[in-house]
Formats: sequence, structure tokens, C-alpha cells
Amino acid sequence: MTTRLRILHLEDEPRDAELAQAMLEADGLLCDVVPVSDRDAFVRALESGGFDVILADFSIPGFDGITAQQLAHDRRPDVPFIFVSGTLGEEVAIERLKAGATDYVLKQRLSRLSTAIRRALREADERRERLRAEQEIRRLNADLERRVVERTAELEATNEALKRREAELQEAQAILEQTSGAKSQFLSRMSHDLRTPLNAILGFAQLLAMDALSPDQQDNVKQILKAGEYLLVLIEEVLDIARIESGYLSLSPEAVAVAEVVAEVLDLSRPLAAQRNIVLIADPSSSCEHSVSADRQRLRQILLNLISNAVKYNRDGGQVTISCETNPEDRLRIKVADTGTGIPPQKLALLFTPFERLGAEHSSIEGTGLGLALSRGLAAAMGGTVDVESIVDQGSTFWVELVMAERPDVQEGAAGPAKLAKPANVPAVAGSVLYIEDNLPNVRLIERLLSRQRPRITLLGATSGSDGIRLARERAPELILLDLHLPDISGEEVLRMLWEDTRTRQIPVAILSADATPSQVKRLLASGASAYLTKPLDIDRLLRLIDTQLNRQSSAERQAR
Repeated sequence: MTTRLRILHLEDEPRDAELAQAMLEADGLLCDVVPVSDRDAFVRALESGGFDVILADFSIPGFDGITAQQLAHDRRPDVPFIFVSGTLGEEVAIERLKAGATDYVLKQRLSRLSTAIRRALREADERRERLRAEQEIRRLNADLERRVVERTAELEATNEALKRREAELQEAQAILEQTSGAKSQFLSRMSHDLRTPLNAILGFAQLLAMDALSPDQQDNVKQILKAGEYLLVLIEEVLDIARIESGYLSLSPEAVAVAEVVAEVLDLSRPLAAQRNIVLIADPSSSCEHSVSADRQRLRQILLNLISNAVKYNRDGGQVTISCETNPEDRLRIKVADTGTGIPPQKLALLFTPFERLGAEHSSIEGTGLGLALSRGLAAAMGGTVDVESIVDQGSTFWVELVMAERPDVQEGAAGPAKLAKPANVPAVAGSVLYIEDNLPNVRLIERLLSRQRPRITLLGATSGSDGIRLARERAPELILLDLHLPDISGEEVLRMLWEDTRTRQIPVAILSADATPSQVKRLLASGASAYLTKPLDIDRLLRLIDTQLNRQSSAERQAR
């Protein structure tokens, strides 16, 4: 230690006090010891402050170590308190340590006093550092929550249909601060409640797009769809960040072949790049043939964000290069380099702050300011990192780094994800569909969709779970569309009751829900649902599902006859 310590020593025996100071000096501990021998002097010294350590005998005439410890704890709780006594028994010592004492040293073993002081000082420094870190985390979390609330309030002005839901979100966030156990339920509810009005907005816009419209009308519908899809992306990004912060992010880690994901993301990004004549290049000499331990969909989401940013903030006619490199720690770095204008050093630290766009919000470049913050959070959740290097006027290189994994053997002929086949003679499909849904705009959307696109299908409607079960038993529809949030019983309970009833067990049930929680999707599919479509609905996908299921039911009936 290079600075002198100030030590307050409560000791009624001058020789013991001198011996303790001499022992400390002999051990190379630079210190100024302030000896006190009674209660009044001890209290005055505490109130004057400025001490690094407090040493106290346990037995003082007219005073005692327990009271001294309590006085020190009340007035100077952050200063280490060490008993130095010749009469302190083991049981008493343990009791005093539980009460907050840092250590105890027997006078017969003063040689360990300097060691005890040094350890106590280190522990005090660590406690202060932990407190500082906790305060900083709380400040950052409070700042993030404040930003979310501010941006949410701005979104209310753009879409009146979300005003009530946004108010519920702010109220729910206040509750979230008081009870962490409600976080998972809160996220599920917000996913449902924010997606539900968007289902009607985007659904009816897709219906309008199917009509014969004038050029101006077509452009109007296009703008509605564009704005709705933008809002959907924003909602998903905000919810994902909240899931990461709360620890409820659902991941399915596996050994992911990087080259496959890179190729897929490049194919998705080429139309955007072509609009500005930007060339996308996958470096053939890189190490992208490795696999990493990651959630495939989340890795795809990160790379899509990095590549789309590299395109959006590039120069016309520029270049984006994707490459990989390994490091000695068995980690793979996937790099996305652009030839844009680069980022000034003083702005790099702001890049991963939610909603921070470094002034791009005043330009024509679209974005939410959440993508990079979300990408870094997703990478961290998978045990990786996202970072950047940039040179002004030359370009930027963003990367995601993950732990490498052994690539699993790919069995020849292994089946890929199931896809809905397009049935033949689609216009001729007929039958009855039961829709169990209490949200009337959603019901009207399906009614109008089927009346226009599948006029031979009869739509049966039920606004509660009990009515839905009754109609299913009485009418035996070829397909049931089921919402999860119903006024009387949950959609999950309806699914269970339909499955347990021999009269309705064979009827396929497709879940149409705004709740897109991955764990819930898996659970309901495992519980007997034939499909799970999330709102806002993709109209084409819904029609393919209906066509497939009704044709399948018709074929089964013909075979039975």
C-alpha cells in the first residue's frame, strides 16, 4: 500500500495498543493508529470520520465490544470492523461475525492482524465496487425503460388503435418493477394485445389488395401494409429486448452450419441491395464452413440485421462482404464489412443503445434504432458478442462471435420442415369451418376472406369457448380455427376438451393467436393442435391451411365410404 491508513483502535490497555501498532508497522503496513479507551472517545472518533478500519477490544471497563460494534454499524457501516481481543471465545466470535464484524484476531496471535486488515480492506473495496455496479445497472435499466416509454408514447400518435394498449403496457411495466414473477405473463399478454389490432389492420389491407383498384388506391393500400409491417417489426424488437432484459428469452441452441445461414441471409438481402446496385460477396477463402452453437433463427435474425444495415448505410454501387475467421478460443467470428461512410469514434459507443440512430432518424433511411441493441442482446444470450470497427470515409465492419460446435451428421434423405402443399382445384374446396373467436373485427375479416376467396365454405362462428365446443359437437365441421384468449375458458382448455371428446377428436384444430411465445407454440402443437398461425395473419398462408385441411378431410371421408 502506498497511502497511509487511518485506524481507530478501541483498547483500554496502552501496552496492547502499542504492541498492535508496532506489529502493524513491523509488517510493512503504513498506518496512523488513533487509540481510544472509552465509549465517549470512541463515539467522538466515529463522528469525526475518516477511518479506514476499526479495531476493538471485546472487554472494556464500563463499555463492551458488542455495543461498540453496534455504534460503528450505525454511524460508519462501510468501515471494516475487526475484534482484537484476548477473551473472545469461538462461539462469541461466530455470533459477532454474523452480526456484521469483518474478522476477529486474538491478542495471542497479533501476527495475523495485518493480514486480517488487508483482507478486510479488499473486501470493503469489492463491496463498494459491487454497489457501484448495481447502481449503474439500475440507472441503465431505468434509462432504457424511460426510453421505451417515451418512444411508445410517440407511436400512439401514429395509430389511434394502439392508444389503450400502450397505456396498459406502461401500467404493466410499473407492475413489472415490483414483481419479477409477472414478467413472463406480461410479455405474453403484450405480444397478444399489440398484435391483435394489427391483425385487423393488415388483414383488411390484404383483402383490399386483392380487389381491382385504381393506381392511387393500390398505392394507398401499399402504404398501409408497409406501415403495419414496420410497426409489427418494431413491436417484435421491443418485446425481444424486454425478454432479454427479464431473462425470459426462449432459445433452442444447436450446432448450426454457418455457411447455410449466410447463404440464406444473402439471398434474402439481394433485392434490397439491388435497389442501390450494391454487391453482396461471400468471401470464398473464409472459414464459414464451421458450425457454431446457436439458435438458428436468432443467428439468422442477427445476420439479417447486420447485412441490411450494411446495405442501408452504404454508398450507391458499394460492396458488402461476409467472411469468417476463427480464434484460438474455439470461437468463430462472422464479419460483415461495408464500404459506407464509416462511423466517427465518438459515436461508436452509442451504436448499441436502444432507439439511438446517430442522426439517421432525420434522413430517408428507414429504421427503429433497436436492431443493433437487440442483436447484441441475442448474441450475449447465446454466449457470444456483437461488436464493430469503423474508419471514417472507408467503411465499417460489424461482427458476431460465437462458440464453435461440432457439426452433426446430416442423414441422407432427412426430412426438412413440413410445408403446406397447395391442393388441386382450390376454387372447388368446400365444407364448414368453425371459428372460435370473441374479437369481432377478426371474425369479420375471416368472413369476408372466405366469401371472396372460398365461397363454397360455410363459416360457423362462436364467441366463447363453451359455444365453440357445443357447435363442434353439433355440426362436426371439417376444421376448427381457435383463438386462445376467450371470455369464459382459455383456448388451451378448449383444445383439451375437443381432444378428449370422441365426437370431436378427429377434427383438426388450428390455433390463430396473437401470442407468439415459442414455448407456447411448441406446447400447443404437442397438445394436439394441427397448426399454429400467429397474428397478424398471413392471408395466403391461412388459405393454404384451410384448403389443405378441408381437402384432407374430404379424402378421408371418401376412403371411409
